[in-house]
Amino acid sequence: MVPNASSHLPITVIIPRRPTESAAAALQALRQVDYPQDLLEVIEIEGTNPPQQRNEAALKARGEILYFLNRDSLVSPDLFSQAVQYYDSEVVAGVGGPNLTNLSDSILQKAFGCALASRFAHARMSSRYRPEGKARTASEKELILCNLSVRKSIFLEEGGFNESLYPNEENEFINRLTRKGYRFIYDPDLVVYRSRRRHLKDFIVQLFRYGRGRGQQTLIEGLSLSTFSFLLPLLFLIYLPLVFLMKTPWFLIPLGVYILGALASALSFARAEGRPIFLVLLPFLYILMHLSYGAGILWGLARHYFTKRKGG
Repeated sequence: MVPNASSHLPITVIIPRRPTESAAAALQALRQVDYPQDLLEVIEIEGTNPPQQRNEAALKARGEILYFLNRDSLVSPDLFSQAVQYYDSEVVAGVGGPNLTNLSDSILQKAFGCALASRFAHARMSSRYRPEGKARTASEKELILCNLSVRKSIFLEEGGFNESLYPNEENEFINRLTRKGYRFIYDPDLVVYRSRRRHLKDFIVQLFRYGRGRGQQTLIEGLSLSTFSFLLPLLFLIYLPLVFLMKTPWFLIPLGVYILGALASALSFARAEGRPIFLVLLPFLYILMHLSYGAGILWGLARHYFTKRKGG
């Protein structure tokens, strides 16, 4: 998909953050873009509920296009000039691209980045963490809110993000609009850079929260064939303890296939990155990713159930 030539559109960049956090690096990167600065509005909004903060900022925005970034999103210089070209079509509601691992990150952080970008570990969601394929119509599986633009008129008309859902508010939003006939575009060249979690514990918590958001989103939307793949980590979480309880050898076959896939993926990254340690580290991270995400889904589903029972 090739973008059309388009005049510059006024853009409002929205960056939610906590009161104790800084967006200084993101703001510095915004000053280096090739887009006319007089057509760029930047709204930093403090708070503790990101979807609510983004909705509030959207109401104040003067731009025709809302560009959502995280406080640590470092934009590429041509990000905005490339993104706006897709908005010639009225059915295009949003445009986004991948967030890549910051080049200055530590070896462990780069391992986290590779794990997130792994097709084996993340299926189509790997497109959120590395450039894959050509520009195309995309679903929630390929887009991510730290690098996502949306047409303001459509965003406001459709009620913005679900403020009770965090994370995964963009996933529900994209699905909601896609069902109404709107299109979202993924362009692998629309790049931002972000640092990965610094510590293993933080990485585990990150995946747990993603899973929790998926569980809550599933309760809102219901289960469908297109979203069933998100629940595979939950099945893995249930399956793994059974491996040690079941006595039949055939029950080990799925685990053997999993291990072979993990090793093949890890070998590919170890060669590409020139880091042999990834051959050992990445399979371990894949298992932690899937178990943490699966546990998060379970918690997201269970918390709703127990809250409902408590409320009568």
